[in-house]
Amino acid sequence: MASRTRTCEVAIVGGGVMGASIAAHLAERRVGRVVVFEREDELGTGSTSKAAGGVRLQFTTRANVELSRYSIEEIGRFRDRTGVDADFDRCGYLFLLDSEDDLEQFAETAKLQRALGAPVEVISVAEAERRLPGIETGDLVGATFCAADGVATPAALVAGYAALARRGGVELRRGAEVTAAAERPDGGFRFTAGGEAWESEWLVNAAGPWARGVGALFGVEIPVEPVRRQFFTTEPVSFLPESMPLTIDWGTGVYLHRHSGGVLCGAADPDEPPGFSQTPDLDFLGGVWERGAHRYPPLADAALKTLNAGLYAVSPDHNAILGPVPELPRFLVAGGFSGHGMQHAPAVGRALSEVIADGESRTLDITAFAMERFATDQAAPERRVI
Repeated sequence: MASRTRTCEVAIVGGGVMGASIAAHLAERRVGRVVVFEREDELGTGSTSKAAGGVRLQFTTRANVELSRYSIEEIGRFRDRTGVDADFDRCGYLFLLDSEDDLEQFAETAKLQRALGAPVEVISVAEAERRLPGIETGDLVGATFCAADGVATPAALVAGYAALARRGGVELRRGAEVTAAAERPDGGFRFTAGGEAWESEWLVNAAGPWARGVGALFGVEIPVEPVRRQFFTTEPVSFLPESMPLTIDWGTGVYLHRHSGGVLCGAADPDEPPGFSQTPDLDFLGGVWERGAHRYPPLADAALKTLNAGLYAVSPDHNAILGPVPELPRFLVAGGFSGHGMQHAPAVGRALSEVIADGESRTLDITAFAMERFATDQAAPERRVI
C-alpha cells in the first residue's frame, strides 16, 4: 500500500532560532497548517546552540540597523510575548579601536546609526576604560559604545518562539530531514521529510549553514557557505565588573562578554576555509586567549571551562538573503546571516510571515536582502562582521 502524502500550507526547513521565529509569527497570522522540519532530535541544536548571543544596533547598513531595531524591541518584551525570559542584558557593545582610520570610519558610521535612532557614542580611551576597567589602553585611539546593545540567550529565544508556535497550532517535527524534493506544476512543492511524503504551498529554507544543500534539492542555487567560528568560556571569576559590555577589540577581532559568571571569548579566523567542521582548534583558541588577555589582562588568570565551534552561514556580502528566489516565488530563503542571524530572528519572522500572509513585508523593508542583488551588483556589504 502506498504511503499517504501529508499536506501543509507552509513547510519550514530548519528548527533553529530562525525557523522557530518564522513559525511563531505565522502562527499568529492563522495562515493554515504550518510544519517545521528539523533534522536533529531537538530544536536549536545547530548553529543557534553555538551563537555567542550578541544583540546590537552597531551595523554599517541602514537595512541591518533597522532589522536590529525591530528585533531588540521584541527581545526586550520577549517574556511578556512568549512566556520565556530571553535573559536580555542591555550591557552595551564597546568597540575598541587602535587606528585613526578605523576611528574615522566608525565615527562616520555612527552618524547613520544615530540618524536611525541608535544611541551610538564615539568615546575617548579614558571613557572606554571606565566602561571596562582593566583593559590595556596603550595602543587605543578611541572607541564606540551603544547602551541599547546587549546579550541574550539563544536557547531561550528558540524555546520561547517554539512555545508560541505550538500554542498557535504549528507542528514541530524533529528527526525529519528533508531528503528529496521537487516543485509541483502549480508552484507548490513535493518533498520527503523523515521518510514521509509531504506537499506544501510554501516552503521556507531556514537551514542556516545547510541552506545550500536544501536549495539544491529544489534545483535552486543558494549562495551560502558554512564557515567555522570558535570561542571558549571560562569558569566563574571574581574580577568582572557588575555590568560588563560586550567588548570587541576591533584590531585583533577578539570579542568577550560575561557568560555564566565567567567570560566568553572568541574571534574569527580570516583564513578559515568553508566547511562543516565543528571541532574546536586548540591552537587557534590558544591564540585567541593570548590576544584576549593582552587587551584584558585579568583574563589570563581565568580557568578554562569549554571550547566551542559552530558554523556561520556566510553570504557573498555578509548580509542575509531574505524572501523568494526568482525562479520559485513561493520558495523563501532566510539565510546567509554571516553571524548575526540570532539577533535578527525576530525581525525576519515578522517579515517573512507578512510575505506569506500579505504578499509582501509591510513592517520592514527587506528589498536590500533580495537574492536578485547578486545578479545586479546592488549588494551593499556589511562591514561590521565579527
